[in-house]
Amino acid sequence: MNLPPLPAHVVDAFWERWGGGTFLGAQGLELELAGEGRAIIHLRSPSATQRGGGGSDAVLNGGVIAYMFDGALGSAITTASLARPEMREIDPLAYAQSTINLDITYVRAATGAHFAAHGKVVNAGRNVTFAEGELLDDQGRVCATAKGIWRVFWPRRTT
Repeated sequence: MNLPPLPAHVVDAFWERWGGGTFLGAQGLELELAGEGRAIIHLRSPSATQRGGGGSDAVLNGGVIAYMFDGALGSAITTASLARPEMREIDPLAYAQSTINLDITYVRAATGAHFAAHGKVVNAGRNVTFAEGELLDDQGRVCATAKGIWRVFWPRRTT
């Protein structure tokens, strides 16, 4: 599927506000903006401390999967929000959102050398947005699915 590229102002605003965050980097995660309303969080080399799911040293821990989904779905929502026409009149540095609910279904043991959590917006309202995603292993198998609801806090106009 070929998605249209994000407008430059959306990418710039996103990286200016969220690109400098230390949490993803500290966890060894990389963010890929995959188009309007889509994002991917990559875990290319899981550490020993990120494994231990189900009591196995070979399985990715469920908590790691949860923060990968929170990042992927939340970033997808941010790209969709920043692409709205009214954001051109609003300071994107003042935009904020909060996870209301994140529901994860662990489908199979997440084993492999690297993982990717794909997030996409399902329905973007003005104040509440719904997203869903999948966690894929290095063979493209679905290891977990997620759906979530986010509250969007719109800043006041700068003009």
